[in-house]
Amino acid sequence: MKKIEYFDYEKVARDMNLPDSILKKIEKEVKTEFPKDKMMYELHVLRAIRSKYWQKAAVQ
Repeated sequence: MKKIEYFDYEKVARDMNLPDSILKKIEKEVKTEFPKDKMMYELHVLRAIRSKYWQKAAVQ
């Protein structure tokens, strides 16, 4: 599921300096929730990135 079709969440991740390892974890988790719906997958990855919850999780 690499080709982005709906939401360019990778650009947002780069702009927010999100480490690749955390992006991969987010992608994997969201993939389990939306295995067949690419638009919902990309939307939820984007929302997880923009929520900045990953910053709190990285500190703990």
